[in-house]
Amino acid sequence: MKIANTLSSLLGVVLLLIALQWIFMPASAAESLGMLYQEGDGRNTQIRDFTAFFLASSIMCFLSLSSKKYEYIFCCGLIYLIAGTFNILASISHDAPLGVSSLIAEIVFASMAFTAALRYKNNL
Repeated sequence: MKIANTLSSLLGVVLLLIALQWIFMPASAAESLGMLYQEGDGRNTQIRDFTAFFLASSIMCFLSLSSKKYEYIFCCGLIYLIAGTFNILASISHDAPLGVSSLIAEIVFASMAFTAALRYKNNL
């Protein structure tokens, strides 16, 4: 269970730091993802959605850590697996540039979450 706790903690902290950047320094957060910092309703959507994405997935990590229930961190992993899938599909289907650094992060985050979920489920 030590590995699951470590993975949950580490992933939760990383995602929380990204969420806090979106809350307190959204222009910097957008730039770190290679995005333009939007104007008007686009800015509201950008800040709201990215904060929700990272904060909710961070909370799922901490819920798994505190409850030892694999379902929470499994859902976190599922979010990043889907994000990675659509990163690739956007590139293939919509002529969007492939976000390689984002894809790597999505694979790493999903792998950490699924590994922790498996370890929690099997009480390892």
